[in-house]
Amino acid sequence: MGYDQDILDIIPLLDDPDQYIQDALFRELRNMGRPAIEQLEVVFRKEGEDKFPGAGKMLSSLREYLKYDALASWIEDTEDDLVGGLCLIQDILTGDVDRKALQDMLMDSVNEVCVEIRDEQTVMEKVKLFNHVFFHRLGFRTVDPMFSKPENTYFHTALKKREGSPITTGIIYLLMAYHSGISVRGRVFRGGFLPAVTDVSGNVLFYVNVYKNGLLFPHNELESFLKELNLKIPRETFREAMPEDLAQIYAETLYYSFSSAEDDSGREAVSSLEKIIGMFGKENSLLIEIDEDDE
Repeated sequence: MGYDQDILDIIPLLDDPDQYIQDALFRELRNMGRPAIEQLEVVFRKEGEDKFPGAGKMLSSLREYLKYDALASWIEDTEDDLVGGLCLIQDILTGDVDRKALQDMLMDSVNEVCVEIRDEQTVMEKVKLFNHVFFHRLGFRTVDPMFSKPENTYFHTALKKREGSPITTGIIYLLMAYHSGISVRGRVFRGGFLPAVTDVSGNVLFYVNVYKNGLLFPHNELESFLKELNLKIPRETFREAMPEDLAQIYAETLYYSFSSAEDDSGREAVSSLEKIIGMFGKENSLLIEIDEDDE
């Protein structure tokens, strides 16, 4: 393999202790793009860490940059690809996501639903059948309602184990319904999101409680529940969830889990998630305003 001369010229400088030089090298390699990084990786593997110890640190910084850059590109144009966004967030945090394997796993579950669906069935008949397959035949369930363990919210883990926190189980529920052609869409509001059964015009017929095996309930029951908690969420704030909305909620849920830890084990993840959430450029979705006069 031939190497770009610019890369060969840069490599000896990667061990320079001057941070100004390191920052300049990082910018130059970043601007060269992925091919330059791939060449640097080959040289690093061939020559070894002992010869160029600074190359390993630089590669780590460049790989992290590429991950954030990929997520920024996804937020700019999601192409209705929620799985892609979730995997990009997860890759930043844990780096152990096999997107193709997850996509195949999701579609295998979708096929379990599709073989049961008939065109002549009503919307509600299809939803009830979907709930039966999702919760009983496939065995998806919710755990950890207080989001105490981040791993219970991890999308890839929840899909494999068929159990996860309410947010992630709800997202998987939406993904499977969408790909199965079931009239269920996400509805976001100031405080979170819920799957909702909709008519052909997109109007909400019922909301779905994934914590109770797909229990359906109308909007007035939700309003009553929120009122008991002294929470005021204007009806007009409810809207259809876009992929970027759900990805942001996913990141915020993980942020809550990691930042609630009693030790510092999640400090690095908290820092990464703060950066991720800031990339969406929107008000946080999971912050519910409480009317202090009603407390």
